[in-house]
Amino acid sequence: MRRDYPVELVCKALGVSASGYYAHIKRPAKTMTERDEKDVKAIQQVYDKSGGTYGVKHISGELKVSGHVINHKRVRRLMGEMNIKSKIRTVKSTHVQKEKSAGYIYPNLLNRDFNAEIANRKWVTDLSELTVKEVKFFISAIIDLHNREVVGFAVSTHPNADLVEVTVRQAMKARGLTDLKQVVLHSDQGSVYSSFRHHRLAEELEFIPSMSRKANCWDNAVIESFFSHLKTEFPHLFPIDSAGQVIDDLPKFIAYFNGERSQKRLDYLTPAAYLNVKKLAS
Repeated sequence: MRRDYPVELVCKALGVSASGYYAHIKRPAKTMTERDEKDVKAIQQVYDKSGGTYGVKHISGELKVSGHVINHKRVRRLMGEMNIKSKIRTVKSTHVQKEKSAGYIYPNLLNRDFNAEIANRKWVTDLSELTVKEVKFFISAIIDLHNREVVGFAVSTHPNADLVEVTVRQAMKARGLTDLKQVVLHSDQGSVYSSFRHHRLAEELEFIPSMSRKANCWDNAVIESFFSHLKTEFPHLFPIDSAGQVIDDLPKFIAYFNGERSQKRLDYLTPAAYLNVKKLAS
């Protein structure tokens, strides 16, 4: 305002001294401290590793686990100065209830208890749709609630029982199991899970089927959350130029999710690291 009004008059109106104002404008611009530079470098490394998908809290948590203790408020300030932020936004659940059949409906054995002290005791599964270049893909996945690891997955252009069976058998192989006697496999009431074929698969492999209540996606919140992350983070980490890339890059995303992407629920460890820590502890 000094171009339009006398400095002394403006300072008086604002309740500050003219001498203080002149001292301020002569003061050299504040430079970034050595601590700021160190924190900025650490923040940038975690941010880049996530493909720009991590926000303030996730970056703060991962830095803490790595031994770089920093307050989340400071991370927020520095990210603002760096002009970076998470490239994704929280996606509200738009869960579409799948077609139901008059097949096998099982009781909800999990009852929203998504904790598992031992591996291979509680698995959750679901199918989700991903449309790329006007091509619909159906992704099936199984997560072990012990360490939130994707232990089995499959992708196809058809949401059929084959896709589900491939996922279950892949998960069993990945965990080195000969049967699934002690595994509760929780799903929704979709037709592929209530089918006779799925019932026969349960009898063959001896897993214990469990189902969410009708039209209640929160009963399987962990797998719903995974698919939300997949749909928002996958395109940023692996830009999709053609529909065929989904088949090629999905295994890469699963490997990233299991081995590189830390989770708050796991004290900002990755699923793979958390499983190793638990094995060593036992």
